[in-house]
Amino acid sequence: MNDETVPTATPETSAFVPRAPRPLSYWLRRMLICNPLFLASAMLLLYGLYRISIDPNVFATEVAQLTFNFTSLQLYELLLVITAAVLARRFIWHDAAFLFVLENLFVLVPFILISQAALIEQQVVWQLSSVSIILTVMRSEIMRRRLRELWSASGFFSLGAIVLLVNGALPILYRHLHENKFGTKLAEGNAWALDQLAWLVVLPALCALANLLPKPVTDHHHLTQRRWFPHMFFALWILGTAVHLYCLGYVYDFDLSRHLLAPALWVLAWTIFRKLPDFASAPVWRAGAMAIPLPMALVAASATGSHVFALLMLANAVCYASIFIRERGNQFALHLALLSVAATVAGAPVEWLLPRFAGFDRAKLIALAIATYCVLGCALSRNPKAGLIGGIVTGCGFGYLLDSMTGGGWWAVQLGFAYFLLHSLRWDDWAHVGASCTRTFAAVAWVVHSYFWARHGASWPGSLTLPVAILVAGAVARWWQGEWISRALPIAALAAAICSPLNYSAAKVQALPVGVLAIVGSFVLLGLGAFAALTKHRWHPPTEQRE
Repeated sequence: MNDETVPTATPETSAFVPRAPRPLSYWLRRMLICNPLFLASAMLLLYGLYRISIDPNVFATEVAQLTFNFTSLQLYELLLVITAAVLARRFIWHDAAFLFVLENLFVLVPFILISQAALIEQQVVWQLSSVSIILTVMRSEIMRRRLRELWSASGFFSLGAIVLLVNGALPILYRHLHENKFGTKLAEGNAWALDQLAWLVVLPALCALANLLPKPVTDHHHLTQRRWFPHMFFALWILGTAVHLYCLGYVYDFDLSRHLLAPALWVLAWTIFRKLPDFASAPVWRAGAMAIPLPMALVAASATGSHVFALLMLANAVCYASIFIRERGNQFALHLALLSVAATVAGAPVEWLLPRFAGFDRAKLIALAIATYCVLGCALSRNPKAGLIGGIVTGCGFGYLLDSMTGGGWWAVQLGFAYFLLHSLRWDDWAHVGASCTRTFAAVAWVVHSYFWARHGASWPGSLTLPVAILVAGAVARWWQGEWISRALPIAALAAAICSPLNYSAAKVQALPVGVLAIVGSFVLLGLGAFAALTKHRWHPPTEQRE
């Protein structure tokens, strides 16, 4: 009997069974856990304040309307703090933390309300600002004492006090200067200067206070003392201050340009880079944070008549250079520094150059910025080819820049030779075949060009600038290395330096009478003959001595 092979029974693959839909009660419970009622309450309060502020039929005067809104907001904030304290005592941390965040969102709103009332008396502004500061300090003290579990970082409320005082002073100053302001959309005067100062100096200074925030700690408390809590609250205060400044500018009719935001964004970018190790240590995060200040400065690039972009890029160059000095292997910081220098050149105020260079415009500055990046990049290399490229770019760049100047072409070629010869001080001659001969050839060509430049009217002091610079650089390299890198450089520098004096002397000699020249020549030949006689034993010894 043949046994037939019976296939082994395999369990059937169960088909995917979709999850049963959640009942409505489940989603209601999930939503109530997050407690959206608090958020809805805050939104309804803001909407009510807005409706009252635009409705002229509710209150007869602006002071009465402002007083009602101000009192309602202060009472609501006090209830937020008291409710958060009660919930924290019952260990309901999630809801207590949410109310704590809401209070920090509302902390600067009273000052914005005061600023919106542009035509109230100055005495009312003083009174409401003072009351708001006092009540905010009282609520902060309640939070510090009753919500210690939610907040235990020392020194945080001191920084908050500075932000609070600044916001309290702004409505008073704006309202005082508004009395002497005439016209709309002004671009001068004390009121306009205060608005510029607030955006360009005060707000960045407040952003810089974030560097004083305490380092985050973890106490393993449930839902409380998050590592990012201090920074989140401080960010809310800075955002509230920026909104306050915008409202002041809107009420008192000042335009808000993008370049006014750039300094604060730039300070925040460097603050993020500095505080990032407290939260993440990955190199890719650090590199990304290091690059953020560049686009933050670009916010001000299109501002006409403003020097903010150039100053921020110059500050970027200094910061990146300091990072590279501390971390010699950080090539990313080095290239960011070079880009910042190039951007500084591109953003330099054109009006500073117009009196000197006729026809100078932004296009030339941008081209010069690109050339600057190329020249600085070549200067970092020890390869003679990089020196040649840098010298050509230097000559072409200055030729383009000095095109409108008399003798600008001569200067451009001289600067190209000077760059190449100075770059040759960094060469490793043993690693590049023909490097020494190339240096010597360039030095000779430079001297020849200096001679023809002198014949075409080069100024005497100006023609000495580059030879002296090359001679000093060669001497410094000789002191650093202990020997001359190349004797061709000091010889060429001396020869180039005397080209103009020799040309000047030759012109004076040609103007003298022939008889005077003959007499002077006789004295010169007499001196040379005496010198030859006195040194004959050195260059032509006697016969017996030679044998």
